[in-house]
Amino acid sequence: MRSEYPLIAPAIMADEWDSLVVQIESIAKSATHAQIDVMDGHLVPPSSFPYNETTLDGRQIPHAEDINFEVHLMVQQPQEIGKQFIGAGVKRVTAQIEGFQENQAPHVFKEWKETGIETGVSILLDTPLEEVIALVESGYVSIVQVMSINRIGYQGEEFDERALARIKKLREQFPDVTISVDGGVNADTLKSLFDAGVNIFGIGSAIMKTHAPEEELVRLQKLVSSFAHDA
Repeated sequence: MRSEYPLIAPAIMADEWDSLVVQIESIAKSATHAQIDVMDGHLVPPSSFPYNETTLDGRQIPHAEDINFEVHLMVQQPQEIGKQFIGAGVKRVTAQIEGFQENQAPHVFKEWKETGIETGVSILLDTPLEEVIALVESGYVSIVQVMSINRIGYQGEEFDERALARIKKLREQFPDVTISVDGGVNADTLKSLFDAGVNIFGIGSAIMKTHAPEEELVRLQKLVSSFAHDA
């Protein structure tokens, strides 16, 4: 899978199911990967689907046979909601390390991984990197997502350059780990993030809030692919 990198993953934030479907359709012709952002209103103030409804109710994410969907869980105690999204067709579950109870994360990531999906851990800017090192070393996760904004759970936040040093440190310590970034990513920040060692660029408002999400996705994917070609 590493041969596909670097890649753009449009980040979808939906209040309810119908909005999720509409946003997926807006990028479905060109997206190879996409990220579904999920907030519970507790770990972060906003809430999103399915916390605005009862459950996923056995729904299957549209285009899951063609698009590698990741769910980014910005929630407390993510074990059960992670399993629901695995059942709905996601290929990867990434969860904020801050949402786990003490010593719970290894067990949960192991349980998810045993279903055959990829697992990733996401970390806030102010959380010490040491919080995720053991998970990487143990093989419980194959992806580390570095949040690059101060306030998660909102699209359109300003990029925080402190993320660059964290990414560089991770890349030096783990040359083969997949590193993703989420928050404030756009055409202006792509190059510095690529140079720091990012493989996957989660992009929310810079794609999903434009008048032509599909066209912007294609443009940004070509841009980041050009960096790899020139490297």
